[in-house]
Amino acid sequence: MIGALLAAAAVACLGGALHPRRAAALPVELARASTLSAREVALREKARRPLWQRLLSPLAAPLATRVRPGWAGIGVDDLRRAGIDPQRLGPAEIVALKLLGAAAGAAVGVLLTLLLPPASLLLPALAFGGFVAPSVVVSRRRAARRRRLLRELPDLVGLLTAFVGAGIPLEQALHLISAQQASGPAPTLLAGELRAALGEYGLGTPIDAALEAMARRTGLVEIELVVAAIAQGRRQGAGLERILRDQQAVVRVAQRNRAAAEASRVGTRLVGVLVLVYLPEFMLLIMVPLFYGIFLRAFG
Repeated sequence: MIGALLAAAAVACLGGALHPRRAAALPVELARASTLSAREVALREKARRPLWQRLLSPLAAPLATRVRPGWAGIGVDDLRRAGIDPQRLGPAEIVALKLLGAAAGAAVGVLLTLLLPPASLLLPALAFGGFVAPSVVVSRRRAARRRRLLRELPDLVGLLTAFVGAGIPLEQALHLISAQQASGPAPTLLAGELRAALGEYGLGTPIDAALEAMARRTGLVEIELVVAAIAQGRRQGAGLERILRDQQAVVRVAQRNRAAAEASRVGTRLVGVLVLVYLPEFMLLIMVPLFYGIFLRAFG
């Protein structure tokens, strides 16, 4: 019972933390926070904390002062690239979740041991599995977010090329693309990142610096190369449409290469599945009777 409660608490805490904030509310929140004092902002944030965070804070706060952030195995950038707000779920909370998961796994192992004594051998594995579960979840979310951003990049560059080719300035084109893709039935991740970058641009940051910060947040080399090419073209006064067409060709080729690599990996996995499925039957139905018959002829 205790293990089930601890596991449910860990899943509920991690699930609530993985719910992203709306990027559209960021400028409004900044404007409101600019008129409040530091104490008022702290009280306001504390009052807005969800129940899971208030329950986890007594455990996470001492850990934040006693453990190193590297002990969590996940940094602030990793959380941000996984689509998690580090202000809601930081490295200290990750350590707390890992300890809570380890305790839940150990409790489940103890309950299994009481029912089946040989299950005591599974106790270290269950505790270790509960300890690494939050890191695995964050890593999978980061990988899935990375794949989705890479799928959306060619379409974004193509739309940006079309808008710039029609004579629309870069800033307005980015605004139109982000507004269109963020308000559709299936909003894209790149549209949310563009809205955040345009929010920084509206607060006074140059558009090149805002786009470079966006590329660093995503952690993708492909986006950094596109942003760097746009910034270099603007500084040198080169034709932005030609630069975007070149970048569109590059990202399309990279997309085809990734698709080919994924297809090759599927073939390798299929061979492994076939071996695992048919090899035992082959050994049991053919090889074992064959060697048994040879043994009987030789020594029978």
